[in-house]
Amino acid sequence: MIDDFHAILLILVLFAILMAFFSQQKFDYFPIALIIGAIAVVSMLTFTDVEEEEILGFINFKTLIFLFAMQIVIYFAIDDRVLEYIAIKLIHITKGNNRLFFYMICLFTGIIVGFIEDLTLSLILVPLIYRTCRFLKIPAGTYMMGMTITINIGAILTPVSSLKNLIIGQEFNWGFGEYFANMGILFLITLISTIYLIDRLLLKNEEKPTEENKKIFLSMIDPGVVIRNKNYFLTTAFILLATFVFMILGFEPALVAIISAAILLLTHSKNSNFSDLKNDIEWRIIITFAILFILSNSLSRYGFSELISTGLVDLVNDNIYLAVLITLSLSSLFSAFLAGTPVTIILLPIFSAFIGEGFFPNPIIIAFIGGVNMAGNFLPQGSACDLLTLSMAKKYEVVNLNYKRLLKNGSFFAMIHFLIILGYTMLYTLILS
Repeated sequence: MIDDFHAILLILVLFAILMAFFSQQKFDYFPIALIIGAIAVVSMLTFTDVEEEEILGFINFKTLIFLFAMQIVIYFAIDDRVLEYIAIKLIHITKGNNRLFFYMICLFTGIIVGFIEDLTLSLILVPLIYRTCRFLKIPAGTYMMGMTITINIGAILTPVSSLKNLIIGQEFNWGFGEYFANMGILFLITLISTIYLIDRLLLKNEEKPTEENKKIFLSMIDPGVVIRNKNYFLTTAFILLATFVFMILGFEPALVAIISAAILLLTHSKNSNFSDLKNDIEWRIIITFAILFILSNSLSRYGFSELISTGLVDLVNDNIYLAVLITLSLSSLFSAFLAGTPVTIILLPIFSAFIGEGFFPNPIIIAFIGGVNMAGNFLPQGSACDLLTLSMAKKYEVVNLNYKRLLKNGSFFAMIHFLIILGYTMLYTLILS
């Protein structure tokens, strides 16, 4: 048998190796995740007093069920062109006005990403932005950059915008009501100020479309063209809307998502079945997150989270403002360099134990949510959405968006977002603590 210290050391080493592979793009992280998961489970069962049932209890199955089911829901939303129709309809409303187009894209992105996974949204919007700018004969880079920056802002709005938020929401019992109440004002301040600054600092100096190009744009863009089957389109749109309505009303997201997925599979059974879409489900992510839950919660089981939280409590000496600053700084620092969901999983038991020491929880939770979501703008590699946007911009040969420009502007706005979150949480603490 090994003691808790050596068990913690082993898990930390395994976690560091997995995080290093998970947060890069050159090598497939999945085989490494399987090896690490096997080593962790076998080691705990062989050399510690942890039982098999306890290891299963480390896994947050509700989160994994939600992830699995929502991939099915989003598959049909994309396949039946529901999201694409909404995006094209909004773009058509702009009538070729490039500034209105920019504002519409950023507002739509910031709001809809609260309900739709960011990579899915990018896959839909980036080609639309490119085609629109091509019709208007204007460079597309700033519009794509505005989209990817506001995606990280919109992710703070709801508990289902990302796995990060879902995990945090489940830990602290924050549903839609709590997210809207505590994050809504911060979301509005950050989104509006960011859109305004990008407009004033970058967009106003760029080329504008001619009236002739606007007319060409209006003649080419028709939202109705994307609808292939009206019955499927309307059915999927209704189920998608109902899914989020029931979640907002407080029903368990995992239960709502799995029921919606089942209904969509039934309604599309004549021309589609599960075998047709199973390859579109990210099984690797589901299994890897299960392994991450095992690693993270085993650290908590061996006392690591309590040890760190106790040290932090001694450091802040009952100063809630310092506690908020440490929470925001740690979550932002790790999320700037590493994928946000693994960072959330490893930090969650620490901040949960931190709050358990008696601190006013809300500003610490707000700082945690803000840090793991919006710090992704510091470095492009800290956000999968940024990397995807850069990859597609390269594919489309967009002249004014590359790694250097996104790094420069993304880090600038990430610092502004950090200061906004810090100011908001400090003021929140002052008023409500």
